[in-house]
Amino acid sequence: MNTLLNAVAEKKITRARFLVADIHGNPKFMVIPAKYLEEAIQGISIDGSSIPGFTQVGSSDVICKPDVETPYFMDDEVVLFCDLYESESSPFSRDLRGILKRVTSGYRVLAKPELEFFLLEGTVPLDQAGYMDTGRGLALVEDVCRTSHINVERLHHENGPGQYEIEPVMAPAVPGCDAIIILKDMLRQRALCNGWTATFMPKPLANKAGSGMHFHLLLEKNGKNLFQDFGDTARHFVGGLLSHAREITAVCNPTINSYKRLVPDFEAPVNIFWGRSNRSALVRIPKGGRTRIEYRAPDPSCNPYLALALIVSAGLDGVKHRVEPPEEGSGTGTPCGTLPFSLEEALHELEASELVRDTLGEGLAEEFVALKKKEIREYRAHISQWEFNHYL
Repeated sequence: MNTLLNAVAEKKITRARFLVADIHGNPKFMVIPAKYLEEAIQGISIDGSSIPGFTQVGSSDVICKPDVETPYFMDDEVVLFCDLYESESSPFSRDLRGILKRVTSGYRVLAKPELEFFLLEGTVPLDQAGYMDTGRGLALVEDVCRTSHINVERLHHENGPGQYEIEPVMAPAVPGCDAIIILKDMLRQRALCNGWTATFMPKPLANKAGSGMHFHLLLEKNGKNLFQDFGDTARHFVGGLLSHAREITAVCNPTINSYKRLVPDFEAPVNIFWGRSNRSALVRIPKGGRTRIEYRAPDPSCNPYLALALIVSAGLDGVKHRVEPPEEGSGTGTPCGTLPFSLEEALHELEASELVRDTLGEGLAEEFVALKKKEIREYRAHISQWEFNHYL
């Protein structure tokens, strides 16, 4: 704590933001003036019933204790992600960071979520640039990466018009997901200041590439990469991912719009198979660098903590039960089947999944399903422009 307080004084920080993420991955925060930070670090109470996925009104108090080991300094403020408690010593069962910490305990899990997104002016893409071209929004993206002080190893324009990608460096699982929360929030705010929109909608433009958030993973123990040379651990981890892929899709791809990205011909996975250089594979073993595993289904609308918790849980279940993956595939005729074609189908798979219930907890899994079924009901009641165009 003293290290943090000394840094706050040296950097002339005027305020702290105590941040948590809701079940959808949206940031929620309290602003703490710097002169009250030392007291607030002991823990502050928040209304959990007002945050989606947390608590009901009858038991609404949740205690936030900031993680002082991973501060993010930006301009005149410091952002502190919080661990959540039901009481001073009892962890909150729906603490999303806590769930990911529990799943990854016993290993050093390194993750790199690749964040893709679009910059729009109104509803029109900010530019018509292509892959690795110079785009109108590139300076804004660079500025966000620089001022966030998050270690980013590369950024570039993606295939779609107005589409960009940020690749943070490999980091321990929880801080790696924290970085995504910060980057998304900063991109939204900076774009808004320019009169633009940064959208993490998986498929905002018809007949164009959608936005994914591929997770690159390394599993280490005692300083050793357990995936090295694609040995037994890596192979069985892939087997677990493939065998549980349908069950975890609703969390990795949690919106109705997500399934408009998971279609053929746009480098998004549809069939459940693994490969080395095939970018339509669900699970890929990228070339170059340390041996790692890339899970390509998730999109940026997901909650990164929950998605990564389920990805790791599925892989480790494969390691535990020594699940052999099928032979490396081309994506056609694979015996592993396909990913769900809709959110409704994905929820059906999730509800039947013992792995999801064990990982997220019964209560959080049920809350997630209830919120998503409500979303589906609202969508079904909506009359779209397509229907007016075809049936009026």
